[in-house]
Amino acid sequence: MKSLFVILSDSFYFKQRGLTEIPTSVFAHINNNVAIAMSDTVTEVVEDNFMKTFKALKRKSPPADLGSVINVDDSKWTSMDKVKQIYPQTVTSTEHEGMIPSSEWSMYELTSVPGAILIRNPFRDKLRKYMIARCYSMYPRLPNVTNHIDSKMSYEDVWQANCVNSSDLTLAHRSVDYIKKLRWVTLGYHYDWTKKIYVKENKSEFPQDLSQLTQFIVHAVLGEEIKFKAEASIVNYYHADSTLSGHTDHSEFDLTAPLISISFGRTCVFMIGGQSKAQVPEALFLRDGDVFIMSRNARMSYHAVPRILPNDSSYLNYTPAFPGDVHTSNIPTDRENCHLKRTYDEKATPCKRIKLESEKFSADLISSLEDADSWSLFRRLLSGGRLNINVRQVFEPGKGPEDYIWPEKDNYIAI
Repeated sequence: MKSLFVILSDSFYFKQRGLTEIPTSVFAHINNNVAIAMSDTVTEVVEDNFMKTFKALKRKSPPADLGSVINVDDSKWTSMDKVKQIYPQTVTSTEHEGMIPSSEWSMYELTSVPGAILIRNPFRDKLRKYMIARCYSMYPRLPNVTNHIDSKMSYEDVWQANCVNSSDLTLAHRSVDYIKKLRWVTLGYHYDWTKKIYVKENKSEFPQDLSQLTQFIVHAVLGEEIKFKAEASIVNYYHADSTLSGHTDHSEFDLTAPLISISFGRTCVFMIGGQSKAQVPEALFLRDGDVFIMSRNARMSYHAVPRILPNDSSYLNYTPAFPGDVHTSNIPTDRENCHLKRTYDEKATPCKRIKLESEKFSADLISSLEDADSWSLFRRLLSGGRLNINVRQVFEPGKGPEDYIWPEKDNYIAI
């Protein structure tokens, strides 16, 4: 009965999306679910090599052996057959001014997972700082949705409390606690974490700056014939002990468009395998500024983050995201928090002088980050932690929300 439920719920899932047939690209995902569901009734059970690897890399005692984690900055890995260097497409449109020329990007593809592509930090420092600042200053604001759904404190209150010298210590402590517990923000079509679905009415305008950036990356890597459109994003705020368990991203209507993942801050170990957990996954280091693309076979592959590395990591030739950082958490202690609320005159207060525009790249924000005091706030918020921005296309090219049968929140069967 359990396996029958999986089959029926998966079929129902795709029929609700207006599909008369289940796409070939997701048969492996369904078959894997069925194999696991039938584990009580069959003699031979598919071994979960993905979870076995995840536990081994996550282990703290004894310390995990990260010798098998791919480090593309080490020539021994690039000369092996696990990764191959690939080269960007010719971009006929104007290069993105915040990135180094695409012809100079260092790009690698995993040979065991075709379509899994790593771009080593293609960002110029100015754009890198800008994106980090946006993740803290604008993306967590209404109408975007955060994990603080039931909070009585608005993000605007939090931001002001951290940017200005406030005599209200209760507000200051609440703001630090709020940011400390910030885990995720959704943009565009907001993901329902409980039911694992998008809902037609639950959306906000997608930030144009992030849309333009990811579209340029897709064209430079996969070619301009790929009509990628950013329609949903989840920004993850990782702390020192954060992990992300193995999963696939299969809630979009289009399961062929690439997923774009951008990392800032501390280095993490990232795992990616196949469309079945039986496949032994590969693990690689993702560093500050790295972009990871999941396209073709990799689009429906299981992936995870078993650990975030310490700033003083001896596992690799590590260069801190911010020179001199020694913090083990991205949230300052109460004593350190006084630096966040140092006295500014009104003109110099980052929160008041920056026009936080949602539709385009903010020239005011970019210029303000050249000031050491303005940038120090964001630097300290990220110090010791990691940001991940993952962007996806929800609809098939040329289609929109009106072209699909949307799941209803109340009667949808989750898978």
